[in-house]
Amino acid sequence: MTAKRILLAALVISGVALVWLFLTFYERYSKEIDSGWSMEARRNPYLAAERYLTDIQLAPRQADNISVLQGLSSDATLFISSSSQVYNPTKAQELLEWVERGGHAIVVAYTGNFDSDSGRSENRDWLLESMDVSIQEGHSKFELQETLEQLLGEDAVLEPEQSPADAMREHNRKLDEGETEDEPKEQEEPRNPDVSEEDLVTLPVEGGSEIQLYLDASHLLYHPSFNDETITDGPVFWAKVRRGDVGVPFMQFERGNGVITLMTDSTLWQSQRIGHFDHAYFLQLLAGEGEFVFLTRPRFETLSKVARQYAAEFFLAGALALLAWLLLHGRRFGPLQPEPEVSRRSLLEHISACGHYYWQDDQGETLLRGHREELLRRLGATHINATKKRKLCDKLCASTGMDERLIVETLWGKPPTTEETFTEHMRNLQRIEAVL
Repeated sequence: MTAKRILLAALVISGVALVWLFLTFYERYSKEIDSGWSMEARRNPYLAAERYLTDIQLAPRQADNISVLQGLSSDATLFISSSSQVYNPTKAQELLEWVERGGHAIVVAYTGNFDSDSGRSENRDWLLESMDVSIQEGHSKFELQETLEQLLGEDAVLEPEQSPADAMREHNRKLDEGETEDEPKEQEEPRNPDVSEEDLVTLPVEGGSEIQLYLDASHLLYHPSFNDETITDGPVFWAKVRRGDVGVPFMQFERGNGVITLMTDSTLWQSQRIGHFDHAYFLQLLAGEGEFVFLTRPRFETLSKVARQYAAEFFLAGALALLAWLLLHGRRFGPLQPEPEVSRRSLLEHISACGHYYWQDDQGETLLRGHREELLRRLGATHINATKKRKLCDKLCASTGMDERLIVETLWGKPPTTEETFTEHMRNLQRIEAVL
């Protein structure tokens, strides 16, 4: 055996030994890293609720706006994340009519413009007004926070001069430097937040069991039937957070064959809270048998999309308008006609036109009075007594051959009321003027 073969055999044996050692001491393990919510979950805060409804054989989907009522079946469930989306009395009536046909509606009352000083909202809520429901100020501000004990364990005990941020940094430093006595055991994160029992709402369900809810009670709902038993159209089911509360965080009405649930907690079924307590099961109890429609992000068509959608109607209407214009002004087309001669109107025509204008404007007295005053001024008879009038009449009768009564009526009588009498008065004035 040559040295070359001995060297090759040694290399092969060494390689086999290295492979055996690697396979013997190599340990495989997997580690799950939480990278946070996906982009879809960030865009849609109700994604977890949609996944849960899909698992229980319901068909969830998103709707753009309240117009979805027109094509919604009577066994469906409609969740409206803000009552402000029911933006006029007509839409509120349409929603209630759909509920009467058997629909299930879940509506969150909009509390964004509630004024705590005046005790009412600044804007009108058409749906709440139609159901005689009002909003009241509730308990202290709703907060949902993880405690330091859940995060730091024993390191959560703070020194007098230590802040929570300092405690977090110190805890992370110990973990990095391996100062903990034992390898930290993975503790399962508690599913429910640490809240007081008095802040939980307990509801009975079928089978004698109960469910617990942690509702945002910073605003509450009130109906007059709470204090007046004679009101028959009030809510059929509600629950209080605390015994002394006047308002409630949610209430349910029966309308016809359907039900409508009003509440003030807008985040109960969002992804960060639907897993707490029995929130998901409560959503299942409120759902109907048909599809489940979420109306959480109202969206209306953009101007460009509306323009593309109705482009055919727009151009058709424009073509019809152009055709109508052409038909209306068609007589203006043809050979060019010569311009008419421009002739100046004679003075007589001008006077005649002015006279007709004044006469049609009921100003015949004005025309006659001016001529009379000028003639009386020339006769010197503007302000004379009866004796001088008689002498003037005798003189004019002799020179004009007119009757005395006709002269008196022409110079001092009432103005004419017809075209014939007006013409006769003017003719008599001209006869008198001719002899001056």
